[in-house]
Amino acid sequence: MNKERTGILVLLILYAVGTISMLVPSLRPLVLPLSGYNLFFSFLILLNAYRWNQALLIGSAAIFILGFFSEWIGVHTGLLFGRYWYGMNLGPKLSGVPFIIGINWAMLTILASGIAIKWTKNITFQAMIAAALMTGIDVLMEPVAIRNDYWHWHSGVIPLYNYLCWFVISFIGSLVLIKIAKPSLNNTSIVLFTLITLFFTIQLLV
Repeated sequence: MNKERTGILVLLILYAVGTISMLVPSLRPLVLPLSGYNLFFSFLILLNAYRWNQALLIGSAAIFILGFFSEWIGVHTGLLFGRYWYGMNLGPKLSGVPFIIGINWAMLTILASGIAIKWTKNITFQAMIAAALMTGIDVLMEPVAIRNDYWHWHSGVIPLYNYLCWFVISFIGSLVLIKIAKPSLNNTSIVLFTLITLFFTIQLLV
C-alpha cells in the first residue's frame, strides 16, 4: 500500500470514528476535545499527499497568517465576521484564537482551490469558486460549531456578515495560494473535502 492510500485509510478511520462518536451522547465529551488534533493530523496527511511541496508550504504559511490574523481581529474587535469568541474544544489558543484555526484556513483553502482549478483556467474565477466552496463549508460548520463549543456568537445568532467576511477572506487566500502553489486535485484532497462535508452535514441533520 503506497503512502497516499495509507493516508486516505487513516482519514477514513479518523472521520468514521469521529462522526460515530459524536452521535453517541456518552462519547461526545471524550471526543470533542480531540477535534483540534483531528484537524492537525488531517492537514499533515494532506501535505504528505502533496509530498511536502515547498511552494504549497509557503502558501499554507501565508494563509495561516491571513486566517489567524483575521480571526484575531474578529475576536477582539468584531470588525470581521461579527462578535464571537472561541470555546474550549479546539485546543491551545494565542490571545483568544486557537492555533488550529489558522491551520483550518490553510487546509480548506488548499482543498477548495484544488477543486476550483479543475473547473476553470481563469485565476480570478478559480479564487471565486474556491471562496464559494469554503463559505458553503462554513454554512455547514456554524450551527455544529456552536453546539460543539468550538465558538459562540454574542447575540446567539449567526450574522450574515460572517459569511460575507468568509467569502472575501477566502477569496484573498485562494488567490494568494493559487498564484504561489496552484495546488492540483488529488485523491487525498477529494476524500478529505468529502469527509469534512459529510462530518458537518451529518451532525447538522441529526
